[in-house]
Amino acid sequence: MSRRLFALLICPAILLMLLCPMSRAEEVWGEFLPAGEYYQVLDPEGQVLMETGRFVYLQDQYLAADNKLYEIIDIDEDRRVARTKFVEDEKLEVFPWHDLRKELGLTVIEASDEGGKGMIAIYHTHNAESYVPTDGADSINGKGGIHQVGSAFADALEKLGVNVDYSEALHLPHDRGAYRRSRETVLELLSASPDAIFDVHRDAAPQSAYALQLQDEWVTRVMFVVGRQNQNLGVNRKYAQSLKAIADELYPGLVKGIFFGRGNYNQDLSPLSLLIEVGAHTNSREAAEKGVSLFAEVVNHYFYGPVAEAADGQRQGAALRSIAGVLTFTVALSLVIYLLNKGGFGPILERLRRFAGRRRLK
Repeated sequence: MSRRLFALLICPAILLMLLCPMSRAEEVWGEFLPAGEYYQVLDPEGQVLMETGRFVYLQDQYLAADNKLYEIIDIDEDRRVARTKFVEDEKLEVFPWHDLRKELGLTVIEASDEGGKGMIAIYHTHNAESYVPTDGADSINGKGGIHQVGSAFADALEKLGVNVDYSEALHLPHDRGAYRRSRETVLELLSASPDAIFDVHRDAAPQSAYALQLQDEWVTRVMFVVGRQNQNLGVNRKYAQSLKAIADELYPGLVKGIFFGRGNYNQDLSPLSLLIEVGAHTNSREAAEKGVSLFAEVVNHYFYGPVAEAADGQRQGAALRSIAGVLTFTVALSLVIYLLNKGGFGPILERLRRFAGRRRLK
């Protein structure tokens, strides 16, 4: 066998061996702890910041409900406890979504007067996720309780006049390869050019981690998950913080925080892609449906409500200022030309002095 033939046969095999373990390693971040287990993430004083069934890693960050940012610096795998350091107080700013798309050089398709509001896409990477108190199990093979939460999200958006593209495609089983399988669904949804796309999940944590009482009813809070290993992280971060800023104004406490975790969660495919945890397996599905319906108002407010109108107003204001500037320049230029035709500034100033003298004599 010649050396060239040997290389052609062996090199691809070696390359495959090198790439496959790498792919498996990249998908580890998609794993969850066994049912009933969860991590406690503590602040520097030892107080619980968050509890989650997701694996956590060093350098993961968490923006708490009070907008204080923490970073994980130590993990005790035996006790499932992660310790953090305080990073900074975040001052949340609302960035118009049109501007975020343009920041990445993406075009913005304006909705026509006839078409009304744009489109929001929804799907589930983990279809089997369910809610024990109402579904009887934390996981149901096929369409688990999370699909009814997704339907509630879609219905609430549609009642607000938003167009919705809701995919119930299955990506079973609930394992580390689910995000790779759901990637095809994301690409299919993105082909319809939605304004944003949401991957709807539920967490695995104690009931108290997500329970929120609003007036006389219980709802679940919502946590955002942003992958910190994708090229869109800067824009994803601004987007998530914009939504939290609006939620803090409309329904304080509804968004419990933003988890910046290892991985990309397919958010590399779109800058306005977000994974949301709607409650935990210990909460009731009805409470999750109520929580996600309130979150639909936040989404509508950001994309099609006052925020969008304010952004349009700012753009119109900038245009008017530009027009005013052009007019001012034109008037000034005309004045200069007039003065030059009259012999320059000297004669004009002499006339003004004579006029002022006559005023004093009077």
